[in-house]
Amino acid sequence: MIIKNLLLQFFDNIYSIINSILGFPWISIVPNKYIPYLAPISLIIAGSLVDRHYTDRVQIFTNSIALNVLFYSSVYNYAYYGSLFLSFFTWYANIGLIMGMIALYSYAIKGSNSKIYYTIAWAYSSLVVGVFYFFR
Repeated sequence: MIIKNLLLQFFDNIYSIINSILGFPWISIVPNKYIPYLAPISLIIAGSLVDRHYTDRVQIFTNSIALNVLFYSSVYNYAYYGSLFLSFFTWYANIGLIMGMIALYSYAIKGSNSKIYYTIAWAYSSLVVGVFYFFR
């Protein structure tokens, strides 16, 4: 009985220590105004590290979809962005969507694309698309 109580007390102490470290919401030390930017910043960092080695074809597709969704929602902020902003970036997003579909198709058939294609496709890398998030 004494050993059982000692073990229970020992494990209770261990649990208290672990809970004091892991039970604290670490994100609460970040000021509230920066919390909405944590997810995009982490995605930009992860994407740019991957993009350093290569821009994946599926990533081109997903990034172009993200751009299109972002600019589609920007249409509702027309007065803020103005027509020149929307026309230029609508073209940019649409070209990205075409490039993304080409990339996805070539990935599906196990084909490859030219170096020129991948050079242009860098404009739809995670780093570039992530930066657009902050200007929405």
